[in-house]
Amino acid sequence: MKHKIAIFLPLLLIVLFSIPLCAETSAGDIIVESDGFGLSKKDALLKAKREAVEIGIGTILYSQTEIKNFELQKDVILTKTVGSVKKYDILHQEKKSDNTFHVKIQAVVSLADIKADLAALKILLESMDKPRMMVLIREKNARNSESAIIDYLTKKGVELVDPAVVASLMNKNDRLIKRAAEGDPAAASQIGTSNGAEYILVGKVIKSTGENALLKESGLVSGQASITAKVVNCSNGKIIASKSTNSAAAHISEKTARNLAAEKAGKKLMDQQLFEAIVTSFQDMVNNGMPLDVTIKQVSNFQTQKALRQTLGNFSGVVSVTKRSFGNGRLKLTILYKGSADSFCEMVDGNIFRGKKLSVIDSAGSRVVILLK
Repeated sequence: MKHKIAIFLPLLLIVLFSIPLCAETSAGDIIVESDGFGLSKKDALLKAKREAVEIGIGTILYSQTEIKNFELQKDVILTKTVGSVKKYDILHQEKKSDNTFHVKIQAVVSLADIKADLAALKILLESMDKPRMMVLIREKNARNSESAIIDYLTKKGVELVDPAVVASLMNKNDRLIKRAAEGDPAAASQIGTSNGAEYILVGKVIKSTGENALLKESGLVSGQASITAKVVNCSNGKIIASKSTNSAAAHISEKTARNLAAEKAGKKLMDQQLFEAIVTSFQDMVNNGMPLDVTIKQVSNFQTQKALRQTLGNFSGVVSVTKRSFGNGRLKLTILYKGSADSFCEMVDGNIFRGKKLSVIDSAGSRVVILLK
């Protein structure tokens, strides 16, 4: 028995000293200190927040699995890869001699759902560079669902394209708008980009009147509405969230009943499904890397593009480099990068590759265009 204890104690000490120093709040959140280094203060702060989440999640996972005989449970790890910074304080920041920046923070990290936590949402949106969203919902002779969605997003602190601009577009009855509302992500991204939005929420409402004997006896009409909506990244046309729902409402007026149902459907869509999907997508990008659509011009041949992909993959913060296409001197890539598009551009711009310079010539949202010359 003594031998078993003698073997166990060193093992226990190793385990204990391998855990990052941190504290747990009464609410179950984790308080950690973390560091970030970057080409700008903003980039360094973003990396410090990401490290805080990684440290916090590691601690939470360990505390969940250590009671299982110190055996790490892989299935648990795979289902607990998201987290958020609920609040943070900057402990130290400085500009280094090599013109990079160092930021040290103390952060409160949580695995809990943050869709109702306005402070945590604000930090998340700041980490995303406060993306602007456009809301465009087609609804016959009304804008009840759209108004409900706009009201919901405004209360959550999301920056929106002026609804008056959207109303003006809807009045034109443009074919592109119709395509977007029907779910065409390319049309949606084109509309969003032309109106200064990074993301666009598009959808369509179908309203009707239902039969209800009980309501009919009371002199009321049952209005019904179904809504289908998607959120599209305007810089690359990718759908980040898609949900649908329906609702009903009663009123003495058929028109009012249908409009009330549409309003309820818009609120229900956001509160129960779509907003959570948006937040989850944003959290994943902040924690695990943002997909950047990168086009490199004047790439001469296959071997050059292959070497260029390998070079970009070695840059700090680059998680993966995936080739989408190559032809006519253009190399199109999807680069998963732990940082903002601006910090990626700052890092790449001016680098020399095989005697030629990489120059960023265009950047919008998560889309980057580079010239090799």
